[in-house]
Amino acid sequence: MLNLTYPNLEPGLYVISLPIGCLSDLTFRALNVLKITKNIFAEDTRNAKTLLLSLDIDISQKKISSYHEHTSKTERKNVIQLIKSGESVSLICDAGTPLISDPGYKLIREIIDSGFKVLSVPGVSSPIAALSVSGLPTDTFSFIGFLPVSKNKKLEILEKYKELKSSLIIFESGKRIHKTLKLINEVYDPMTEICICRELTKKYEEIIRFKVEGFEVGLKSFSSLKGEFVLIIGKNINRDLDWKNLDKKIREYKKNNTLKSTVAVLAAEIKVSKNLIYKRALKIFEE
Repeated sequence: MLNLTYPNLEPGLYVISLPIGCLSDLTFRALNVLKITKNIFAEDTRNAKTLLLSLDIDISQKKISSYHEHTSKTERKNVIQLIKSGESVSLICDAGTPLISDPGYKLIREIIDSGFKVLSVPGVSSPIAALSVSGLPTDTFSFIGFLPVSKNKKLEILEKYKELKSSLIIFESGKRIHKTLKLINEVYDPMTEICICRELTKKYEEIIRFKVEGFEVGLKSFSSLKGEFVLIIGKNINRDLDWKNLDKKIREYKKNNTLKSTVAVLAAEIKVSKNLIYKRALKIFEE
């Protein structure tokens, strides 16, 4: 029989996963630990209080403190001191699993180095939730959170990860997702599969699947570009190309076209990434 209550918690830090949209996704264990622990560290204390009250948890006897990327070493030592004194302490983020694209690593490291326990209270994590419904390979995958704002840095990362034989999971905002997909279209083979999950487990959840070359049409399938997006890119397709014939075409286009137009035309014609054509064409244009 399942034990749904945990009356006695041992001293340590409890890393608690919260729902990413649907409140009923909270686990029994997470609810019990949140009820029992008096000290709760949260990414945003206002959101934390709202959540606890919605779960009918009395917060009058709890101390809810903020923990974020700018939390000082002194404040981290205060958490360790609480555990040292025999307290059970909870760490939560606004949604999902703490430390997954959220601050907290330094705190966990220091607690471990101090000889105290860090305990997982698992639950929802949007990268895993998205991957599980994507229909893309799940045997190996990489999660890199949000890409940098810089276009060049984005391209550098995408070039690096496309060489891995695994699915790639990315967080993105509605404001930037079109630009990110344009860059993916430049780097990945046009036939590579993509799945985008918007507002997972929430009222307006949408999951759209398409190939890289069809990103413009795929993006228009969403009812809105507001909210949170998880983007999964499948394993990059590496096709055997007739390089000799490709070089011949590049030299033909070179006579009457710019490097940019040559790349655009050939990428569309052969259905390969612009970056692949560009690297080849650049050498020929420099001859």
